[in-house]
Formats: sequence, structure tokens, C-alpha cells
Amino acid sequence: MMELLVLVVILTVVVGVALAVRQHQALPRTLSADDKGFAHVRWHEIQQQLQKGGPAHLRQAVISADNLIDHCLKALGVPGETMGERLKASGGRFSDLDGLWSAHKTRNQIVHEADKELLSFEAKSALDKFERALKDLGAL
Repeated sequence: MMELLVLVVILTVVVGVALAVRQHQALPRTLSADDKGFAHVRWHEIQQQLQKGGPAHLRQAVISADNLIDHCLKALGVPGETMGERLKASGGRFSDLDGLWSAHKTRNQIVHEADKELLSFEAKSALDKFERALKDLGAL
């Protein structure tokens, strides 16, 4: 009876590992040329928004950069229903995950808090963190 239990446990572990390896292999490791091209064009547009200055342009630049990261994560097949879930599932891809979380939280504040005043240095800091993340993903 004990040998049967040990066999069941071993088989469960082997099947679990095989499924995990298969799922991991199914995810693309790099972005497609189309996704990279899209990211370059979008990043240029985001930089133009930042240069325009003004509260509305700064807000839009941060929101667009966050959306671009999310687009790349989806293109890479990172699982999750929300950007936050995708960040949790892909933390190992980023050299500054804490910084990326901080930038994402800035985005959430400006979207969900109507009275949130976004200062230019805050926008620039968030965009620097988004840029680092895009480089980590191979998008830039």
C-alpha cells in the first residue's frame, strides 16, 4: 500500500513538472518584429507627449507607457487577468521590478484619483522606469 502511495506521489510530481516545462516552452521568449516595431513607434509618441509638458500630456504619457508594458507582456504570453497579475507572473524578466511597480502605481493613482496632481519629475521618473522595463523585455 505504501509503495502505491509513493508511486502516485512520484507520478504526480513528474506530470506537474512536465506540464510546467511545456507551458514555459509555449511562451515566446522574445517579442516579434511587429511588436518591437510597434513598441518603438509608441515609445517615440510617448516621448513627444512628455516633451509637450502640461498636466494632461504628462498624465497621458504615463498611462500610455503603462499600456505599452502591458501590451508587451500580453504579446509574450504572460498569464494574468490584469497588469498587476502579469507583473507578478513575470518579475524575473525585470532588472528593477520594484521601480516598475512604483511606475505602475503612479499610473493607477492618476487614473483612479481625480485630484492627483502629477508633477513633471514624477512623470519623468515613472517613464524612466517604464523605459528600463521595455529594454528588459527587448522591446527597445
